[in-house]
Amino acid sequence: MEKSKLVTFIGEFYIFGGVTVLLSLLFHGSTLNHVFGLPQVPDYLVKLIIAALYIPMGYFYIKRVKFAYWAILILAIVSFCISADLTTNLNIQPYIGNMVYSLCVVIVTLLKRVLYATTNF
Repeated sequence: MEKSKLVTFIGEFYIFGGVTVLLSLLFHGSTLNHVFGLPQVPDYLVKLIIAALYIPMGYFYIKRVKFAYWAILILAIVSFCISADLTTNLNIQPYIGNMVYSLCVVIVTLLKRVLYATTNF
């Protein structure tokens, strides 16, 4: 299995994000249900779902598992779209950073797709 520092960084960043969201759940951090456009869904449920997605997907992305490739690609595209919508509606700079990071994840994931061609779960 070929090593790629970018793939490892992205996977570790997803794990870090999942752990941060989980800690935010435990220590009553900022609400995420409004950020994701789901004000009717309880915040704790949104945080649990995000942590449950990000932590294993980051791990499997680092391990070059094929379904993690597609999952991270879809998560990055969805995150890009949400950030683009929030940037245009709220005109706040942090969402621009999220948008740029998501775009970088999509580009790196597409460029490194050959790393995932032979690995399965």
